[in-house]
Amino acid sequence: MIRTQRVRLHPYVEEARAKRLSTYCAATGIASSSVIEAALRQYLDETSDKTLILRLLGRLARAQVRTQRDLEVLSEAFAVWVRIWFAHTPRIEDGTELARRTAESRYARFVEQIAERFSGGERFLDDLPREGLADEAELTNLAADASPAHGSRSTVADGE
Repeated sequence: MIRTQRVRLHPYVEEARAKRLSTYCAATGIASSSVIEAALRQYLDETSDKTLILRLLGRLARAQVRTQRDLEVLSEAFAVWVRIWFAHTPRIEDGTELARRTAESRYARFVEQIAERFSGGERFLDDLPREGLADEAELTNLAADASPAHGSRSTVADGE
């Protein structure tokens, strides 16, 4: 097994934090240098839970924006369809049996067409251009932009 060279550091920490570290190490049986090294690795590599959560929140926010856009497009498309339908469908005299049957028949065809498109995987939104999803580099940049400056972040060893 190749052992990496280690350097001794002498950082100063608050007394209360040093006591918490000693208590934690005694309870878990882990050496304090291992805990501090893990905390530094997470801090410097930005692989803490906070960073990972920020990346996930960024993805969820972009997905929510796309969903909102899709809903707005569908609402507008439906509104346009209703306007066109009212504009081109002649008024039918009230109380005629033929008008009622025709309306029921047309509605049934409308529902069938929607069911066919929906079950076949075709979607109106698929015909519209979509923005690309973020790649890992963009997510890393977004997480870095969302993170506060290194000096104000807490580490795993802080526990705060």
